[in-house]
Amino acid sequence: MIATIQPQKILRELNEQWDQLDLEQASSGGVLRACAMTLIVTANDDADAEQVRRTLGVLMHEHPSRAVILKVRDDAEFEARVFAECWKPFGSAQQICSEGVEIVSDPVRLEEAAQLLVPLRVPDLPAVLWCRGADVFHLRAFDVLFPLADKIIVDSSTVSRAAAALGFLRNLRSRGFRAADLHWTRLTGWREILAHLFDDEAMRGPDIVSARVSYGGATPSTCALYFSSWIENALPQARVALASEAGPPGLRSITFDSTTCELSLRRDGSSIQITGCGRNYRSPLAPMDEESLMREELKFLGTDPVFERVLG
Repeated sequence: MIATIQPQKILRELNEQWDQLDLEQASSGGVLRACAMTLIVTANDDADAEQVRRTLGVLMHEHPSRAVILKVRDDAEFEARVFAECWKPFGSAQQICSEGVEIVSDPVRLEEAAQLLVPLRVPDLPAVLWCRGADVFHLRAFDVLFPLADKIIVDSSTVSRAAAALGFLRNLRSRGFRAADLHWTRLTGWREILAHLFDDEAMRGPDIVSARVSYGGATPSTCALYFSSWIENALPQARVALASEAGPPGLRSITFDSTTCELSLRRDGSSIQITGCGRNYRSPLAPMDEESLMREELKFLGTDPVFERVLG
């Protein structure tokens, strides 16, 4: 017999969980139920699901949600369980709690899992689908999950074929889905530093004649392609070139040539070294761990017009 999961049973277990939490915390004022969205997160195995739980525990402080962890594993038995993430704000005795559901599914049963998720979404609140890992870029089994979400978040940092990853994202957009890539979010610090340099008039945009975007590895990653496209949109008169150099994959440096000087931004660990055009200093990059990137993405659930232009 093929196991099935009844959404009514899960919703009942969630309500029973809240009743139990209220009973346990009655002496300290009970619990405050917090929910701003439904956040569906895919995971590959038990270890990955545990990492997701830790990440969600951090994210829920700023973005409380009904979290659904969808653990996709070959030959897995179709099953579900409920859980809660609770925390106490500093100086408060009352706990704030968000609820969660963990679903285990074989890839061939993802369509059934998607049907199960429909009644589990919180009514009248946005739903976000976070597909972790590279599988989403080439396994069509994930397609059944996309219609569930108002926003789809992926991470192309581990994808070997950057052009194919960008094609996948353009295809999502053409089908009416709103998508975001955490590898674009990783460039926020670079873009902020560069914007400050232009505000400081280190060099004038109209004077720039060329830009060179250097990346580690044999082929450009999506972040290198994103950044070169961003520069082309911002400085249409400049010639933009991509160049490979030794070092770990990812964006390594950007060099601008203008009619008056040369300006270079080079990554050095968790900071950027700025040299040229009368500048010589180091600027720290914003944190790039998963929690920080997701915290940034969940602030804005609408369309990112800059990313849309960069994606092309």
